[in-house]
Amino acid sequence: MEIVVCEDDKSCRSKEVKIISKFINNEGIDATIKEYSDYNDEFIKDISTNKDRIYILDIETPSNSGVDVARMIRRNDVNSIIIFVTGYDKYEPVVLKKHIMCLTYIDKFDNLEDNLLEALEDAMHFKENNKVIQFKDNNILYTIQMNNILYITRDTYDRKILIVCLNNQYKVRENLRDLEDKLSSSFIRTHKSCIVNKDHVVFIDYSNKVIRFDNGIEIDLLSKKYKKDIDL
Repeated sequence: MEIVVCEDDKSCRSKEVKIISKFINNEGIDATIKEYSDYNDEFIKDISTNKDRIYILDIETPSNSGVDVARMIRRNDVNSIIIFVTGYDKYEPVVLKKHIMCLTYIDKFDNLEDNLLEALEDAMHFKENNKVIQFKDNNILYTIQMNNILYITRDTYDRKILIVCLNNQYKVRENLRDLEDKLSSSFIRTHKSCIVNKDHVVFIDYSNKVIRFDNGIEIDLLSKKYKKDIDL
């Protein structure tokens, strides 16, 4: 995982990086920190890679506004966490009005360490429990919370992918392999044409190749090739 910090004040940036390093070490998280002093071309190019990150953003730098940059991030990236750290209280209502899915807003001059550590804890919890998958089909943009998905399978009749969730389902023209690459570690292959969310699996009948989910739904998409790799 990457934690990206952009802060034009060198002293403040150093403090933030020190706090983040402390959090990483205390929590035993496998993460790297990337530092920027400005929303320059290098930074803009970096966010276009659409990685799942935690961003610690300043509101004002010489080149750009942190609010505008956050909107750029959100165009293609709905999973990354955005935390604003700034010394300008006047920007808080602006951030809230922009609807850019900001986790929190921290005053860099008011108990920075405790507030940033708390925000990072919230960010990690949010990332584990609120990841989403996003894709387009027939010019419709779908955003689905991963923890609501039971399983994903290939509908050979319609030649579409069927995404079965707790309360609804979607049929989309998507490649199963491409979709698999976007999923979290909670998802495992059970069949060449099926991926299941193991967090919702309550029982597997290996003899009859049946998988039962916590809402009572059962499927028989369990093949010999994949069952040896299933670790629930």
